[in-house]
Amino acid sequence: MSVLRRRLPVLAGAAALLASTLAGCAVQVPDEVNAQWALIDPAGVNASSTSLELGVMGLACASGKTGDVTATHVDLADGQIAIGIAVEPLEGEAQNCQGNETVPYTLELGEPVGDRVLIDASCLDRAEQQAPNCSDGGIRWSPPATPS
Repeated sequence: MSVLRRRLPVLAGAAALLASTLAGCAVQVPDEVNAQWALIDPAGVNASSTSLELGVMGLACASGKTGDVTATHVDLADGQIAIGIAVEPLEGEAQNCQGNETVPYTLELGEPVGDRVLIDASCLDRAEQQAPNCSDGGIRWSPPATPS
């Protein structure tokens, strides 16, 4: 058996380990959407709400820490409001993936929610669409149905 054939499984394993390590340490673009959010009190949201109390959780492996919110991206459209959140990425050594804390954040919309659906913009990213909390397309709140 050649030396290459004996080392091939070792080389393949090392390549897989390197790829997974680098994927967890990808360089993040500042203010890029890198967190998911949920409403702290969905029942407190109504058509006249102009601010939202959110629980924000960073998506990247960060040893349980979410970091500070550094930017928000709000797209106010006719039928929906898409909200993206960016949190400060941790710097330094590689982090583990134990799940991150949820931090409170108040988002000022500048206008009432109205009869629009609230959507987590992180779920609009193809890579995140498979996440369990994106199974509904990232819808975090829908206006109550009006009786017909």
